[in-house]
Amino acid sequence: MVWYNLVMQQYFSKERKDNILFLNEDDIHHIKNVMRMKPLQEVLVGYSNVLYLCQLNSDFKSVNIKSVYKEGTENIFVLAYIPVLNDEKMSFIIEKGTEMGVSKFVPVNFSHSKFVLSKDKEQKKLERWNRIAKEASEQSRRLFAPEVMSIISVDSIESLEGVNILCSLDKENVKPIKEVLNENTLCDKISLVFGPEGGISEAEENILVSKGFIRTSLGNNILRTETVIVNVCSIINYLNG
Repeated sequence: MVWYNLVMQQYFSKERKDNILFLNEDDIHHIKNVMRMKPLQEVLVGYSNVLYLCQLNSDFKSVNIKSVYKEGTENIFVLAYIPVLNDEKMSFIIEKGTEMGVSKFVPVNFSHSKFVLSKDKEQKKLERWNRIAKEASEQSRRLFAPEVMSIISVDSIESLEGVNILCSLDKENVKPIKEVLNENTLCDKISLVFGPEGGISEAEENILVSKGFIRTSLGNNILRTETVIVNVCSIINYLNG
């Protein structure tokens, strides 16, 4: 039974009526034409932070709720400000960040960014990035899919009332991650900022420090940009038990 639940497909619904959840068009296509499912087959469907065990209806557009599979709230909100990178690296960061528990992604244009995305292409990229987050949420049995927001500038980054981590390549004016994030500092809101290849400029770091971010070192090794989110989220998950 455990193995069966692990391989069962998961989807999300935005509409409920009585004991019926309605599926979106992309998922209907996936169910019918990719997975070739049959009526009455069981699937998991997330709705309003609850994951339900459901049974497919014959029209494939809706499911009947059978029971609650998983419910609750994620007790730590992780906001990740991520640099705009090429497709492969953005996909990796969003996918793995979602699996590791990130609650929201905000892409940022940094001065050292080598990849510049024009406004006319941004909407299509956002649709793709949000689809990646949705699919990663389904794969990892998340209760909701984190949203990938519109691209912003460094000036628009905001700190949270919690731990605000600025991943810095500075060797002197930084605190080690174990001082910034530990059992005593762990709280229900954490924001994380990391830059592209080449890091964040001094001027940008000064702006972020003035907003309440703490210059933080992740160790002596220089990590690849896409590795940072896995590193920090692993620490958060460990401390959160």
